[in-house]
Amino acid sequence: MDELFIKRGRVYYYKIYNISDSADLEKVISLASNFKGVKRLRFERAGSDVIDIPDSPIQLYIDEYPLEIEGSRTLVTVKLEISELGTMAIIIQIEFEFEAGVSPNFFKDFQRNYMTNPDETFKVDDYFENGMSILGPVFKGKYQKNFPIIDYSVYYVQEFNKPIKAKDILKAYTDLPELLHKSDKKLSVQVRNRTFRHAFSYYDDDLVIVTNDGAFIYDPEGSDDIMDILDFLNTQLVTIRYYDDLLDKRMKEINLILLDKPTNSLTEIFKIRKHNDASRKLMALTVEVKSAVDHAQNAIHITEDVYYARIYMKAREIFGLDSWENSVEKKLEIVNDTYEMVQHSLSHAFDNFLEIIVIILIFIELLIFFKH
Repeated sequence: MDELFIKRGRVYYYKIYNISDSADLEKVISLASNFKGVKRLRFERAGSDVIDIPDSPIQLYIDEYPLEIEGSRTLVTVKLEISELGTMAIIIQIEFEFEAGVSPNFFKDFQRNYMTNPDETFKVDDYFENGMSILGPVFKGKYQKNFPIIDYSVYYVQEFNKPIKAKDILKAYTDLPELLHKSDKKLSVQVRNRTFRHAFSYYDDDLVIVTNDGAFIYDPEGSDDIMDILDFLNTQLVTIRYYDDLLDKRMKEINLILLDKPTNSLTEIFKIRKHNDASRKLMALTVEVKSAVDHAQNAIHITEDVYYARIYMKAREIFGLDSWENSVEKKLEIVNDTYEMVQHSLSHAFDNFLEIIVIILIFIELLIFFKH
């Protein structure tokens, strides 16, 4: 077999931040003019024919510059993507074209040289801080830096030096598992086999391999459909993780209130207001998280194309999205159980309060009776 070379393709690096509960996309366009020194400023509504998004995210092109790799000039494009779910992604896209072609090891070398610390290499944090300083008002809710952040890499080949079948790529490109799992050491046979089990092809000359750390795509047509699916799945994932984290934080605050238990019926009465406040917080938390998670789950729909639906469902499994959703559901059950317990405690406290009031009234009536 003749040696395989990459002639044309792209590398994508995503860093997705969950900023708040939601975002007002209409404000994005009006505020975007405040970006200074931008070489190219334009907007796109993300989405494709295989994904139905009722309110698709806005991609804002904020920078582009050349980068010399392997003696050739490549183009780096920087985009901000804001979704209505309250997320903002920094997307670094590196497009390359090599006339003579480069070895498949190019991606591994690129990962080692540029992706070991992409925050430093591509100034991701600077783009984020600048983006937040300008677009901060579009986000509804409080921004907290310790909320979940996801980064994801995609290695995309559009053209090899010769026509090639998907099965031959897997044979020729032996270090794909190490590339996608960001490993400098040779992976075990089990991990390698599991990685290749997550390979998909629509035709016999295209290929998609998905892992939870990154993906490899070969598509001679240059379609972005798979990119869109992975993009939105990562957005869903960071959103679900946001609410999983939120449940933990809010429940700790509420538990501090509930740990202050009354020692007797009288002190129980004096804690009615405090426990009633905890009850309201529990109900508000349930409504907030339940509605937000339902919205995130229904934010995208895959069309009837079986191939893309299969990739979507498998990627959900690989990303652990189902597990995170189950975690949120179980925590919501705990919140509901706690709410019922507090309501029962409040009911008991009110009964005691009424009994004491009745006793006091009887005592007052007796005093008035004997005085006369």
